[in-house]
Amino acid sequence: MKTVEYTSPEIAEKLSGSGIKPSAQRILILRHLMSHRVHPTVDEIYTSLQPEHPTLSRTTVYNTLKLLSGAGIIKAIAVENGESTRWDYSEHPHAHFLCMSCGSVTDIPAVSTDLPSLPEGYSIIDIGVTFKGRCPECSRLLQSESNN
Repeated sequence: MKTVEYTSPEIAEKLSGSGIKPSAQRILILRHLMSHRVHPTVDEIYTSLQPEHPTLSRTTVYNTLKLLSGAGIIKAIAVENGESTRWDYSEHPHAHFLCMSCGSVTDIPAVSTDLPSLPEGYSIIDIGVTFKGRCPECSRLLQSESNN
């Protein structure tokens, strides 16, 4: 997957525009999510950033992700197979495909923008669609094992 580089002023503007005070650590964490669209966990983000930023803590990563999620800049992807929450940055609506074998999460273009009819008084804030199954690699491995 191609990585895209974002400048600190671009990221600071995105944070400020959402009412979040830009800090060096917030910019660092958001840049990582914006540039690496692999749906990482808190630990994966921390492990990736910590060698070059030794003062960064897991708690800071977690708190920053919760803050960014609360502001609608990123989304938390709940994974039900016992894994940690995954984190996603995208400017375009999309669904996700969760491989129940290896745990990978892949973006799927939005299926539909049709909204359901809701009873009076209800309002939709967010929609999340996750398809579950096996990715092509896990399907090939399973097929290969069953042929042996």
